[in-house]
Amino acid sequence: MSGRILVVDDIATSRMVLRAKLAAAYYDVIQAENGSEAIKSALKYQPDVILLDVMMPDMDGFETCKILKSDPKTNHIPVVMITSVCQPADRLRGLECGADDFLTKPIDDLALFARVRNLLRSKFMLDELRLRDRTTQELGLAEFITHDKDIVPPKARVTLIPSDYEMGLLWEKALSENTPYLYKICENDTQPQEFEAQELPDVYVIHARIGAHGDGLRLVSMLRSRPRTRNAAIILVVSDGDHATAAKGLDLGASDYIFDHFDPLELVARLSSQIKRKQISDRLRSNVTDTLRLAVLDPLTGLYNRRYAEQHLGRIAERAQETGKEYALMLLDIDNFKRVNDTHGHVSGDAVLKEFSRRIQENLRGVDLVSRLGGEEFLVAMPETSEEQARLASERLRQVIEDTVFQCSPNQGGLRITVSIGVTLGDPLTLDVDKLISQADHALYASKSEGRNMVTLFNSAA
Repeated sequence: MSGRILVVDDIATSRMVLRAKLAAAYYDVIQAENGSEAIKSALKYQPDVILLDVMMPDMDGFETCKILKSDPKTNHIPVVMITSVCQPADRLRGLECGADDFLTKPIDDLALFARVRNLLRSKFMLDELRLRDRTTQELGLAEFITHDKDIVPPKARVTLIPSDYEMGLLWEKALSENTPYLYKICENDTQPQEFEAQELPDVYVIHARIGAHGDGLRLVSMLRSRPRTRNAAIILVVSDGDHATAAKGLDLGASDYIFDHFDPLELVARLSSQIKRKQISDRLRSNVTDTLRLAVLDPLTGLYNRRYAEQHLGRIAERAQETGKEYALMLLDIDNFKRVNDTHGHVSGDAVLKEFSRRIQENLRGVDLVSRLGGEEFLVAMPETSEEQARLASERLRQVIEDTVFQCSPNQGGLRITVSIGVTLGDPLTLDVDKLISQADHALYASKSEGRNMVTLFNSAA
């Protein structure tokens, strides 16, 4: 996962070392040597992550972070503070200034790259929600949320999953004394289906060593993969200095981590930060969903309709121009759909369309846009996607439609359905979305002409 990273340090050799490590991992690296320069660079280049040294002359990292987080143009950018000596008081001060994490020099590469990947994923998702909210504003359908202060948070719910119940009581006592949130201690042998049945919390605090086999990481993965819990924040508690487990937890979907024997106030700060972030994303998600339901959603499938898709595709093209990254566009057409309607009736045809839509959505990323253009034709837009990624995704969609029959009603057998797909890539210089749709349509026509139930990329269709 590539991204743009701003490295801020007054010592040139420190900047060069970090730049070399990040560039070797294919990140686009920008450098700044002091706080003032960092603020200017953040405004100008809009980096995806800022790595900010604490000890700098004139304006230290704390003050720089506070200014960045107070400006609506930069407050969404994750900040990781870096320091030679990290005392609990420093960590707490940084978190209160809005920093997302602290790393101590010499920097552990495993911890660095895991945290960067984690922050890029969460920022990418939030950016996409803001982008969709902006699209609804341009369509005149919703009030745009610009500042985090617009949000009045409800009382948050937190589920604690410690390694033992006594530890849970200690966590609950320390947190309850310093926050207004609602806490629940969950036994560490709770089965996955029990989590599904419970009232969903905003945040899970999970110890990595739960159960007989230390299955905290497995629980993180399970929660992140289930539709009902995937949007909850997760804070993983790991043994002191265990960067490997922390890194693995972040890659599996944990939102944050904290080392065991933590200062309770540090957990309070991390918890409050995660709750605030989740409430922002929940508000944006709800804002988009509620305002679009009648105006730009297809009433049969619940997917976005052509009007919204074309508007949003323009936004994706503009963002690609800013980031310098490709994006993919697919057109999908259900093969021989008229035969389904003629043979089995429109009720069965509608059932096929709804099941088709469900399968497509469940096999794409949350940031990918799925739209029904009309009839049996669908559009998929995939931001920041290479040709190989688009090819693999489209082939996966083709297989998931073909491999399992469509059960339209209890009184008739399953229907074998296939799909033809045309794929094209938009580069950072391509702002003509109509041309892209035409290219994808050309590739789709090639798939149909060659026998259906296949994927064709535009460059091979020409």
